[in-house]
Amino acid sequence: MIVSEKGTPLHGGQGTTRESGVQHMTYKIGRNDPCPCGSGKKYKQCCANSPTDFVEPERKGHAGAVERAIDWLMSKHRKAVSVAIAEMLFDELSPEDEAALKAQDPETWTSIQLNATEWLLAEGEILVHGEPKPVSEYLLGKGGPLFTVDQRRWITQLAERPLRLYDVTDVVPGQQLTLCDSLDAEALPIIVREKSGSQAAMLGIQIGVRIMEVDDHYELSGAAYPFSHLAGPAVVVRMREAMDHFHGQASDLPRFLSFVLQRQWLAQFFAPRPMPAFRDAYSGEPMLLITDHYRVNDWAALAQALSARSDVEGDDESGWDRLIDCKDGQTRSVATINVETSTDKVTVFYKTQRYADESRLWFESVAGDAVLFLSRELSDPAGLLRNMPAGQEAKPADGDLGLSPEAMAELIETSLHGMYANWADEPIKALAGKTPRQAINTPAGLERVKGLLRMYEASEKRQAAQQERRTISFDFLWQALGISHHPGNR
Repeated sequence: MIVSEKGTPLHGGQGTTRESGVQHMTYKIGRNDPCPCGSGKKYKQCCANSPTDFVEPERKGHAGAVERAIDWLMSKHRKAVSVAIAEMLFDELSPEDEAALKAQDPETWTSIQLNATEWLLAEGEILVHGEPKPVSEYLLGKGGPLFTVDQRRWITQLAERPLRLYDVTDVVPGQQLTLCDSLDAEALPIIVREKSGSQAAMLGIQIGVRIMEVDDHYELSGAAYPFSHLAGPAVVVRMREAMDHFHGQASDLPRFLSFVLQRQWLAQFFAPRPMPAFRDAYSGEPMLLITDHYRVNDWAALAQALSARSDVEGDDESGWDRLIDCKDGQTRSVATINVETSTDKVTVFYKTQRYADESRLWFESVAGDAVLFLSRELSDPAGLLRNMPAGQEAKPADGDLGLSPEAMAELIETSLHGMYANWADEPIKALAGKTPRQAINTPAGLERVKGLLRMYEASEKRQAAQQERRTISFDFLWQALGISHHPGNR
C-alpha cells in the first residue's frame, strides 16, 4: 500500500488495478526461451543469472506491467513514490479542499488512486539519491524491473501518450467506445476496445484518457478522467484558455494540458458544481420553454389573418412560424404556432422571455377576436433536458403540472420541436462554432454531430422513463440533415 506523508492511503494494493478485463496468468520461462527483458538473448544467457528476484511474466501481452512497475518502485523507493503521488493529489489545495478529496467514498477514492498510480508511471518524477528522475525512464533503464517485451512497450507508450480530452460520441456497451478529440475538431474519430468502461451512461460526456496501440486496434491505458455533462464543457473552455496562455516550448504543451486536465478532474470532488447555462444561440438570452395556450373562436379568420402576413410561414394543418431575418443572414423562428389535437385549441411556443413577450402582443393583434388567451406555461430546459453525471439517473422534472403522461409528452414534443427548429443551421460550440449542416461535411464533424444526436436521444429516453411517458423521437433532426443513425453511413 502507498501511503502519503500525512497517512492517507494512496494505493489499494492487489486487486485494485484493471487491465481491460484481462485475467492475469503466469507461465514458466524455459532457459532457451528469449529473455523477457527484450535484450534479444536467451534467458539462460541473460536474466536467468541476475541476482534480482524475477516475477514470472503473464501470458497475455502487456498485462501486469503496471503492477510489476509499482511493486518494484515500492520495494526500492517507497518514500519517494509516496511523496510524488501526494504532491500530485494535494499540491496547492486548501486544507478544506484536501479534506473533501480525502472524504470521498471508497469506490471514488480507488479511482483516484488508480489514476494517480498511472500518472506516476507515465509522467511522474521521483527523487533518487537526491536527483529527480522521470519514473518511466528509470523503470526502463539499466537495473530496472524485468519486463516482458510487451510490458516494456506498454510502459514506453504510457510515457509517450499524455492524457487528452475526448468526447464520447458512441458506446457499444461491453465492447467499444468512439472518441473524438475535444480540442481538435478536425481530428478523426477513434474507436477503442473497452469492456469494463464502455457503459451507456458515458455517451456524450468528456473524458480524459490515454489511447494505446495494441496489435491492430486501440485500447485505453486503464486510467480514466470522466467529467459530468455539466463540468465537461467548462473543462474544454479552461483547456483552450490554457493553450492560449501557454508560452513554453511546443513539445511541452501536451504534458501541460495533461496536468490541467488532471487538476480539473480532481476539482470535481471538492469544487462547487457548475450551473448549466442554456442560452438562445442567436440572441444569447437565457432560454425558457414558454407555451401560451389559446382557444380558437374562428379557425377561418385565424388562418386568413396568418396567411396574409409576409413574416409567417405554414398552414392550419402543420402550424405556423413567425420568422425574422437575422444579421447573420439566417431566417429564424421566434414563435411557433401549433395546431393541437383538440378541435378548438392552439399553442404558441417561444424560446426566450423576450420572444414570448413581444410575440404574444404580435399574435393577439394579428389574430384579434379569432382566439382567446387561456394560460401560459414556463419550463426551465435544465429541468426537461437535465444531463446528470455519468452513472446517475436524471431526477423527475420539478413541479408537477398535473398533466397526464399523454399530455406531458405532447407538451414536451412541442417544446423540443420548437427548441430545435433551426438546430441544423445554428452554430454550436461543441462543433467548433460550425452549424451541424456545415460540420457533417467532414468525417470528424459527422461523427460529432451524430454524437450530439445520440446524447439528446439518450437524455430524452431517461427523462421519459422517469416521467412514465412515451419517448419523444429525434428523427426529425436526423432527417433534417439527411444522415443515418447507423455507424459508418452518412
